[in-house]
Amino acid sequence: MKIDHIGLSVASIRRSAAFYKKHFGFRCVREYIHKDIGMTIAVLKRDGICLELFEFAKHKKLPGYRKTLDSDLRVLGVKHFSFGVKDIKGAYTRLRHARLCFATDMRPFDNGLRYFFVKDPDGILIEVMESK
Repeated sequence: MKIDHIGLSVASIRRSAAFYKKHFGFRCVREYIHKDIGMTIAVLKRDGICLELFEFAKHKKLPGYRKTLDSDLRVLGVKHFSFGVKDIKGAYTRLRHARLCFATDMRPFDNGLRYFFVKDPDGILIEVMESK
């Protein structure tokens, strides 16, 4: 068994798809419009990873307490998703130069591998983690 996809509700599919394409190399492979409920869905893929973006004409913003790593981890539910990279320093530098919103600086795990968190345009937390 494997995870099939990650679903994210976003304020703007165009803005979010452009963000994930530019900074993480995703491409949009499908888009659906459900006019009856005011929803658009976009499916983005990269290297076997699938993100499903949902945009509603009437949406609710991400609550403030979900926008910081420490406070969000204390609330039950899915917290973030993570991309593994071989060159963590290169990813960190590239995303800093792109002026992404960083939720943390680079930090080490007990095993010596490093990670950091950034936010997407809607404040959704994304972990970038060093992989061997």
